[in-house]
Amino acid sequence: MNLRHIEVFHAIRLAGSINAAAERLNVSQPALSRTLKHAESLLGFKLFDRVKQRLVPTREAELLFAEAVDVHGALERFRTLARNLGRNPDDVLRVGFLPSLGVGLAPKVVSNLPKHWEGFKVELFTHHYDVLLKRVHALDLDLAVAFNLVETPGINSTTVGTMSLTYLETDDPAKPFNPSPVHLREIDMQSFVGLEKESPVGVFLKAAFDEQGLPYEPRISVHTYSVAAACVSQGVGCAIVDEFSARFTRGVRLRPLVPDLKFSITALTSENRAISNAEEMFIRILKSACQELHREA
Repeated sequence: MNLRHIEVFHAIRLAGSINAAAERLNVSQPALSRTLKHAESLLGFKLFDRVKQRLVPTREAELLFAEAVDVHGALERFRTLARNLGRNPDDVLRVGFLPSLGVGLAPKVVSNLPKHWEGFKVELFTHHYDVLLKRVHALDLDLAVAFNLVETPGINSTTVGTMSLTYLETDDPAKPFNPSPVHLREIDMQSFVGLEKESPVGVFLKAAFDEQGLPYEPRISVHTYSVAAACVSQGVGCAIVDEFSARFTRGVRLRPLVPDLKFSITALTSENRAISNAEEMFIRILKSACQELHREA
């Protein structure tokens, strides 16, 4: 079977009929039927049985489908990369942010774009860390803005600022506010909303607790700082979040942490191509925006 056979098989398996698969692939029904028959003749067995006007995969087809998913995914990534390699990098700058940085940092960066960029297009996206890396690898993003927590092969990182974590508690008018720092040992895990331990930030937090000889077992685990902050604003316990998520969440109180937990904010680009002038300018603006936000804190 060649790639076209696999693509047709994958489409029919997902669509459940020749008609729907033909629409998905934007080809005619007879052409798709011929490709399927050719694939089955090469294999020496049927891939689908017709049951009540639907194509039901055979046992052999189900075994092949798991491998077809991987091949189809690789083919789509190849197409995305090829399309992006042919794109004029001067047309538009595509930048991805972590959700928490997208709320606090992205607007500041956009407001600082120079006036001579008025005819230049900038597209902003927010994604989780793993999606940002995939899109940078595929050249589907020109650069991504994230926390520098792990080194990734094929990715260049440029530090643009630093970020401190802060303790967050619900703003309860019935309780007087104590602005004193909170030590990690004072945090009650039964009321703690924490980043899941498998995420890069969760790994960072767990290491900080381990260093103090403390367990990191949040009662509620979430994937992003913004969700943790939103939970606290609704009275669901306490959390440790980044400065931006804390600053832009209402109904919460901020207190410093002991020890002070900091990490870098970085601009991530692909090692497979040179950085454009527009990207270099954007990185300089990122650095300036980080400094401004720290002064405003």
